[in-house]
Amino acid sequence: MNMKQLLKILIVFSFLSSNINAQVNRVSASVNITANVEQSIQLITVNAMTFGDIEPGQIEIFVNPVIDVSSGYMIAVGTPEAEFRLDYLNVRNLTNVENEGFLTFQYVLSGNDTEDQASSELIDNDNRTIRFNNEGTFHIWVGGRVNLENATPGSYEGDFTIEIDYI
Repeated sequence: MNMKQLLKILIVFSFLSSNINAQVNRVSASVNITANVEQSIQLITVNAMTFGDIEPGQIEIFVNPVIDVSSGYMIAVGTPEAEFRLDYLNVRNLTNVENEGFLTFQYVLSGNDTEDQASSELIDNDNRTIRFNNEGTFHIWVGGRVNLENATPGSYEGDFTIEIDYI
């Protein structure tokens, strides 16, 4: 899985009574157990990020997650109105699968509790609290910046991992 699931279970033991009768050796106890199980979080990829054509001499590609239709798009699904934190490594190396070499990609994310990219807000790794909407969804757009100055011909690939934890 590309995400961390957090399951919170609260178990409360309450021994209500313990009676010992001198004539009858009897012990009675009562145990109450309560569990609060939060729904797991599902991350659905709707669209992958695309770069389009690269012009000769172009040294950088930037995909703005707030305005570019070529941004990646994902939907996080969890417990309605629950708070969570989103964590990701914002700089990753993309490896050339045909030749030696790599590109460094700096991810930029934006999010919104509605499916409206234009009003989405940038998500920094600043440990800020985010909330699922009343339907239990949160929309995430993925963009970023890659420097092409040292690029060698070929195809590049790499992993991008998002961790979402309930608070």
